[in-house]
Amino acid sequence: MRIYKSSTTISIPQDLNLTELLHSSGEPDLHPSHLIAKDNLTNRSLTIGELRERAGRIANGLKTSYNPRDGSRWAVILPNSVEYLEVVHAVLWVGGVACPINHAIKAEEIGHAFSVTRPDFVIVYGPVLPKVLEGAGIAASELKDGGVAWDGPNIITVIERAEGYAHFPDDFLLSQKLAIPHYHDTKSRLATVHLSSGTTGKPKGVELTHYNFVSNVYQMRAHDATQLNRGTRVVAFTPYAHIANTTMPLFLGPFMGMMHHAMPSYDLETFGQLVDSNKATSFQGVPSVVLSFANTDITKRYDFSNAEVLNVGSPPFKKDIMDRLMSKAPWRLNQVYGMTEGAGYIAYQRASDKLPEGVVGHFVPNIEAVLRINDGKEDAPEGGPGELWLRGPNITRGYAFNPEANKSAFPRDGWYNTGDICTISKDGVIAVVGRTKELIKYKGFQVSPTELEGYLNSHPCVVEAGVGPWWDESQLTELPTAYVILKQHLVDERDRKNALKEIHGAIDARVSGYKKLRGGVWEVKALPKNPTGKILRKQLKDQRSGLSSLDRDDRRVKL
Repeated sequence: MRIYKSSTTISIPQDLNLTELLHSSGEPDLHPSHLIAKDNLTNRSLTIGELRERAGRIANGLKTSYNPRDGSRWAVILPNSVEYLEVVHAVLWVGGVACPINHAIKAEEIGHAFSVTRPDFVIVYGPVLPKVLEGAGIAASELKDGGVAWDGPNIITVIERAEGYAHFPDDFLLSQKLAIPHYHDTKSRLATVHLSSGTTGKPKGVELTHYNFVSNVYQMRAHDATQLNRGTRVVAFTPYAHIANTTMPLFLGPFMGMMHHAMPSYDLETFGQLVDSNKATSFQGVPSVVLSFANTDITKRYDFSNAEVLNVGSPPFKKDIMDRLMSKAPWRLNQVYGMTEGAGYIAYQRASDKLPEGVVGHFVPNIEAVLRINDGKEDAPEGGPGELWLRGPNITRGYAFNPEANKSAFPRDGWYNTGDICTISKDGVIAVVGRTKELIKYKGFQVSPTELEGYLNSHPCVVEAGVGPWWDESQLTELPTAYVILKQHLVDERDRKNALKEIHGAIDARVSGYKKLRGGVWEVKALPKNPTGKILRKQLKDQRSGLSSLDRDDRRVKL
């Protein structure tokens, strides 16, 4: 195989765990009073010294109260907050594995997350306790049907109490810290199980080790410490349960002295206020947020003058949007490429890079890549395009309890197939030009077509359904869109329209906000398929062209 390598190779310790990393610094030692986190959920702030002290004392309390087995699994279900850092670091300190789950998803989805991660403990934001209990029941039933014994988790509340449950951290904050653990081989030491749809299907549990995360922290520091340092200030709204906002605020941030203001949920006005008060320097740029920067006066009404970089992981913006965006603040645009299976970051544009539009940047250190064609059977022409396979110290060892997914995702030992079609220049710059995988990317979140099709096909009015993306230029994102064949008893036009509305409402009620069918529900007479009967999801959008504008108004359930 033709192997492309990052231009830099660094040494990464294999016996340094994340608790030990917390007690070290990537820059000259930070003073214990150095601020690393704030939030507007509880209005708390946290210094590096407080995190090191409190996480150790809480870990001792968890050890004393439960004596958990080594490697026990702890689901973490709460909004972005200072408490989030304390929870994750206490869990890792006590020898546990953190399993982040978005607190905003539905009970049914939490149930699937539990069946994937099988937690021994759940630390949950008090207000969402009822749906967590419902989700635990769903998971127990699902696992039992699959012949898996699961006794259900011990539940601990956080931030808001619930009667009858232990509460974090109050019930566990002892006067002395637990001894800092040491493991000789962190390559085999699990740190988290993150949910990801991988290349297709329902969310799976990505197993990330201490070595994966330590590697990504060392890779990012070596790649460009000039934009990741003690002067960096971020208003962080992407959920910490999402890998796009795990490595930076939880591990790299404390290591480098970066300050993250944890925003529990996003709204533009509050974001502007927090940028102003925190004098933010670094920004996350999912498409909808980038558009709001470009198309509103938010940067005039609040102080964005400290802005240095706007990180994006989306397709290039049109010139008029780009020009408007760049006039709003003194930031530069920085393309980023990463994934759950890479513990966060794979390629990152350095501050000194002068790159053409449409490319990402160089691989972080120690990454190896190949570009493959013909179902992975041979190398792509030099430079590609081809399907990107990756190998490196930050790449996951695989999916939890899922040998079939591992077989599919790792076509050769140690090589992870991203499903992305990429090119790699002679200078080692990567560009993403397409995807072979069928996931829909809605504002940075992955949506599985097969998951939504499962819900649609169980609806009493549906014969068969297909789900694919529809590009919305106004939001610069793909929208999950359904195409359904209705049952024959629905003859009258009004009955069919009502059925589409009912289908749309029923599915949207079962899923989280980012999975909703924002592209609508369309009636079709047939679904495009290959000779083996597989739905050709890339051709689904062509179904619209066969309908007149009047038909589209009739057939589509509008938002």
